[in-house]
Amino acid sequence: MPVKVLEAEDGDMERLFEICSLAFNTNEPLWEIFWPKHLLQSGRKQGAERMRETRRTDPSTKYMKAVDEAGTIMGMAKWNIHDSKAAKTDVPKVANYWDQGEDLEYSTAIGEIFSVERNEAIRRTGGNVVILDICVVDPAYQRKGVGHALVNWGTAKADELGIEATVESSVYGKGLYEQHGYVFVKDVAVRLPDKKWEGRPYGAIAWLERPKKQ
Repeated sequence: MPVKVLEAEDGDMERLFEICSLAFNTNEPLWEIFWPKHLLQSGRKQGAERMRETRRTDPSTKYMKAVDEAGTIMGMAKWNIHDSKAAKTDVPKVANYWDQGEDLEYSTAIGEIFSVERNEAIRRTGGNVVILDICVVDPAYQRKGVGHALVNWGTAKADELGIEATVESSVYGKGLYEQHGYVFVKDVAVRLPDKKWEGRPYGAIAWLERPKKQ
């Protein structure tokens, strides 16, 4: 099935967030920590609005959509294209949508840990790196080459710019990226050491890197 990858527009964000929610469901602890209401319509509306805000205010962020011949959005990716001429020193803080109290405090603290590897990659490369933040496919369209097409887009962009590319993957999803030349570096536990947070859900990511094309 032909898959075309295009930059998403503001009007696509409801569908993009819906795909994230369908793909992650309740199986990704970090998504649950950052988006506790993502299975509700109110939470999805909130998520779409946040995506629109990010698209408008962060020039490094590219939300990409994978569509079929009919224009149906089957998957999405969030790539961050960092260029030393325009890159920010730090990645914007991860948003959270807990209303108040310890849930909000915990989500905020986890978000700071989650951003450490990204910020280090930006510094290490002198602000020249392409980072894949999210890549998900609607479960109804999996195993149709959608994920490969989305990864191809950002990988080609890194090659075009002559810079390194990195991926934050689920621990079990790194095989897709390894097929595109990304090399597994390490698993990163996104967890707070304080005893105060014992028993709280936490997550992990696989960090992969692809050297710049020579």
